[in-house]
Amino acid sequence: MTAPDAPWSVAWSGEQAFRLQPSQDFPGMMELDQKQAPGVGEPLFAAVHVTRQRRGMVDLLCHVCGKPTTRHDRYMFPAASGGLVTLQDGTQQYGCNVPPMHRACTTRALRDCPHLAKVRERPLRCSGDEGRLIHRTDVTPGLEALARTLPRDVDIVFSCYRLYGPEFTRRVTAARDDWDRTVRSRRAPSI
Repeated sequence: MTAPDAPWSVAWSGEQAFRLQPSQDFPGMMELDQKQAPGVGEPLFAAVHVTRQRRGMVDLLCHVCGKPTTRHDRYMFPAASGGLVTLQDGTQQYGCNVPPMHRACTTRALRDCPHLAKVRERPLRCSGDEGRLIHRTDVTPGLEALARTLPRDVDIVFSCYRLYGPEFTRRVTAARDDWDRTVRSRRAPSI
């Protein structure tokens, strides 16, 4: 993927300044805010921009283009992102920390993203379940050195994810099972 093809939520080398501010989305908490300068420097494909990731999750903005998704044009790649979260009662629900995408943007992502090219997964249309927004105070990978400089007695929101209900969790599980079967059949030795 080249720099002009970088997804909206990717961090750039020119955006490596951070500050703490009161959280706009999780009252009473502090959040890590990252400098906004998309396109400045080189894209850091292995790192998401912490502020854009949260904005994408909170406002359901497209991971690829950054524009709002609508209920009828909202997709994700459930085998390539997210996972099952075990709740206190032992049940599991699907949680995802990657913002949704427009259908057209999933085509672009499949074409340009090396990770998705390896996974070879079909996008799944999201249901009407927008999920419940959950904050994360664990350190985002790659920000460990920065985290050591932050106050230890303050809960800091680094990222967030959406936890989906049972119906959408079943759809995601079925899509993942289908993907697993497809991968196993591709890897099976031909006789």
